[in-house]
Amino acid sequence: MKKTDMEQDGLWPTPERLEKARRELHKRMSEEIVSSLRREAVDGLIALLKIDRERLRTLWIQPLLNAGATVDMALACIAQSHFQPN
Repeated sequence: MKKTDMEQDGLWPTPERLEKARRELHKRMSEEIVSSLRREAVDGLIALLKIDRERLRTLWIQPLLNAGATVDMALACIAQSHFQPN
């Protein structure tokens, strides 16, 4: 193998490394999307309930977390209870 071939091999990642990088990027993007949607949901609830972020956490989210719910479950419960038809 010529020296230039060996140098070029070091420049290009292997298919396995590309796949690993793709999976990591996908995971990171998914986490960012979930985080963004969660912030948007909280902002929407704050606007709808006309309360500040700390009061929402104290009165609504923290009791559900204390009962064993996750943040996602707590937000879903709050949204579901507020948006149920009369």
